[in-house]
Amino acid sequence: MLTFIRGAHEAADLGHLAGMCRSVDYAPMPRSKGLNAYHAAKSLLLGDSFIISRDRQSKMHSLVSQGMLRTPDLIYADHLQMLQYVPPNAPCPVLLDEHNVEWRIIERMAAAGMRWAERRFAALEWPKLKAWELNACRRADMVLSVTEGDRGILVENGVPAERVKALPIGVDTGFFRPVPLKKESGIILSFGTMSWPPNVDAVLYFAQSIYPLIRARVPGVRFKVVGANPPREIRLLPLADPSIEVTGFVEDIQDAALDAAVFVVPLRIGSGMRVKILSAMAMGLPIVTTHVGCEGILMRHREQALIAESPEEFAGSVAELLGNWDMRVQLGAAARLMAEETYSWPPILAQLDKVLDNLAPR
Repeated sequence: MLTFIRGAHEAADLGHLAGMCRSVDYAPMPRSKGLNAYHAAKSLLLGDSFIISRDRQSKMHSLVSQGMLRTPDLIYADHLQMLQYVPPNAPCPVLLDEHNVEWRIIERMAAAGMRWAERRFAALEWPKLKAWELNACRRADMVLSVTEGDRGILVENGVPAERVKALPIGVDTGFFRPVPLKKESGIILSFGTMSWPPNVDAVLYFAQSIYPLIRARVPGVRFKVVGANPPREIRLLPLADPSIEVTGFVEDIQDAALDAAVFVVPLRIGSGMRVKILSAMAMGLPIVTTHVGCEGILMRHREQALIAESPEEFAGSVAELLGNWDMRVQLGAAARLMAEETYSWPPILAQLDKVLDNLAPR
């Protein structure tokens, strides 16, 4: 196993893999505003994709070259950026695990939400990333997408249909257990990594365009934002509105969910599947989301969640749930059942085993 780490604490976390892998090695993945600015400028000057060149590290190239000497039966490239380390004439089958159609995320960033300069940069980036991504998918012997929708996009753009399989992301339904819902709670919960631009856009969109409409209809409501590395504009939200709480990182998201009445995913930008929705489903939380938020998940409106688009519609759905205890219990239970029956790991990994066996029968 060859992987990137972002700090010494992550190196220590690799210890539990020692019994599963013949060897585990890693390369550092430095990230900073200065480095991002350097790679952004390089992308503009040389025409390379920023997303790909940013994650290009000589140490990983060296590790992969050494790994090739072990005559592998299969190369499993986890995330698009990792395929740049696979030799063009690899001595074995190559599987690319596409967690998203990456260019679609950047394309949506160019169209929604962000600052003008960021939208402009995204508009220049996504065509370059699209060209690189499609070439990478055509190179691979098999591509895994997480949704049928993403599979269709890749096939429509020239990736052979027989070399793309949709396989959803799963959730550990043993670890994530249903939380006891509280009838009197008025807390609206959002969680996710707050350094990820689509999550930042979603929280700001909710706080500025949706939450005030809810407060006007539901006295005493609160908005709780949970997730690591919130940027300054998120951290400042409680100063403008004391009913908003920004916690930052928490050790176990289940603790943060204990007092939640509604879980919201007001995403406008994304691709693939949202793991946080699967986690919320496994915890039996009542969910309000957009169509982008629940993309690739088989939930139906008013069966496992409420699905809304405009600020007025989204605010109305949240207010409806806050005032309807029976609906909260019903949606939470239905979401948990779907997590158990459709998105738990064992049946998903059984399908992955078949893919690997077909690629590398030995």
